[in-house]
Amino acid sequence: MDIDIKSIMDAILNQAASLPFVSLKSATAYHINSSDMVRYVNSTLTTTPNIYTIIGNNPLGIMYDNHKHHAAFMTTVFSINNYELLAKTVPWVYRAYYSHGFEFEYFIIELKAWMEANKRYLEKKDSESINVIYEWLISRHTDMIKIALSDTEYLLPISENWLELKNAFQSALLDGDHRKALALAQDSIKNDLKLQDFYLHIVQPSMYEIGMMWEKAEISVAQEHLASAIVGRIMANISMGKDSNNGKNIDIGRAIVTASPNEFHEIGAWMIADTLEQEGWDVRYLGANMPKEDLILFVKSFIPDLLAISVTMPFNITYVKEAIAKIRDDDELKNIKIIVGGRVFNETPKLWQATGADGFAANLEDAKNLAKKLINTSMQHY
Repeated sequence: MDIDIKSIMDAILNQAASLPFVSLKSATAYHINSSDMVRYVNSTLTTTPNIYTIIGNNPLGIMYDNHKHHAAFMTTVFSINNYELLAKTVPWVYRAYYSHGFEFEYFIIELKAWMEANKRYLEKKDSESINVIYEWLISRHTDMIKIALSDTEYLLPISENWLELKNAFQSALLDGDHRKALALAQDSIKNDLKLQDFYLHIVQPSMYEIGMMWEKAEISVAQEHLASAIVGRIMANISMGKDSNNGKNIDIGRAIVTASPNEFHEIGAWMIADTLEQEGWDVRYLGANMPKEDLILFVKSFIPDLLAISVTMPFNITYVKEAIAKIRDDDELKNIKIIVGGRVFNETPKLWQATGADGFAANLEDAKNLAKKLINTSMQHY
């Protein structure tokens, strides 16, 4: 990271740490009224002069989606009072939308519209405490732009032993060459250990970097989706061609693995499900965007020892927190061990604690070891 950019980021994080907490009452009011406020912000920006130019002639729906995600994300920030998460996420949002044609002016207009919405729909005391945070964001707008425009990249470390294969696989994904990517995968996977290695050292960093390339508009949405689809096809092919646990007895425990509600990135959860199954867990994998109510019903019907939830996008943390709270409130389910993982937790240490989970896994190896540790610890209490 450039020294100047690092000093700017450090200053922002220091300021964020001293921002006043928002009360639970105010955070709840924001959440309850968020749908009305989203509609207000949508209406305000739609009628803003030159709005199509400001959003890079993108469809208005892209802007509306951002407002919906903003409400969910800020609900999370206010409910857990984690302004480190806010400080680290805003430059990413600036970079992603700017790379896809939005002018930085859009964010000032949007933030001011949110401040007005807070005044209109919240009680005075609630809106005043929340708008302190919005005022801070506006005051740091120029610095957020500098960070967004920097060449800072948060890449996963790659061992030299895996770099050549990772680059070849990633190139095949970007070229849309399913046959080449599948051949590389099949040639690499000789046993269960190497399946995990392939996921950990090849698939995860490749998709991480491809996601960053999309954020910077170096590839199109179609290319990013194609890469994800190829990885999904490869994982399905591998699963069909191997015994689920290579003859091991299923005696570790029962596990449910899922992406969080509203989370459409499922490759991470899928890799965890495969890894646990290879270890001998009895796994039920639920895929992407699992509605909270249906997740609870399935947990009740299966009663797992472990629930693993994957989250990529910051605005989905609220849904995870709500789902976990619902499980903890149920006497039949409250002792189930829950782990979370995903990019948003990797980039903000200790954030996972705010979800109510029992632990956090940064990668597949961590997930495998933590799952076994939690279950072993739980069994010692019986």
